[in-house]
Amino acid sequence: MIGPVDYDVLIIGAGFAGSEATYALAKKGLKVGLMTQSLDTVFLPFTPIARPFPPGSLLEEVGEAGLKGWALHSRAKYQLEAQSNIHLYQSSATRLILEGSTVVGVETWEGPSKRAPKTVLALGSFLDPKLYIGSVAEEAGRLSEVAYPDLYQGLLELGFAFEAREAGVSAQGGTPGYRVEYKTFGQAEWERETFRLKRLEGLYGLGLCVSGQGTYAQMAEEGMRLAAVL
Repeated sequence: MIGPVDYDVLIIGAGFAGSEATYALAKKGLKVGLMTQSLDTVFLPFTPIARPFPPGSLLEEVGEAGLKGWALHSRAKYQLEAQSNIHLYQSSATRLILEGSTVVGVETWEGPSKRAPKTVLALGSFLDPKLYIGSVAEEAGRLSEVAYPDLYQGLLELGFAFEAREAGVSAQGGTPGYRVEYKTFGQAEWERETFRLKRLEGLYGLGLCVSGQGTYAQMAEEGMRLAAVL
């Protein structure tokens, strides 16, 4: 027993994978906490999204023809917030809370901890990132969104191994192109069929931080698949 809990499942990261998993779990009747560092970038694409959209997904529900960028973000965020058993909120996870070898939630930079019997890390490109735009380097996981080192450092202290990755975004619509170097969990750490991060109980990995790459539609599909597994 882990004592009082806030949610059935706690998901850290509200990109396409984390948001889709949250939405699908909520439709199954579970109470889900969806923690994001920035409510302004929930379900927000910076590159075009190609059809087909996964059937039954949040992306299919809100992503009508020609909708992109901020419009897509706005509709998806509204849909998530409209679900009574989803708590979408802005906070920065800094450290896993452990009871023995079981993860029972996370501590936050703001102070309040959140607890759940299952915690999902859907961190995208925010594990130890460096963003390069022209001659400037920033500690950011995507354009104009800073990354904090606390959670990554805590995972290193727990013995997790990581692999280096790199991704580029082309200039478009007045937005400059940039390149991000970031870490993903080592493939030996992650069990693809169950999404478990095997080093600890109650901990799961989802999306870019474990797969390293994929389209928005593929990330959405993975989020739905995790919900089916859990």
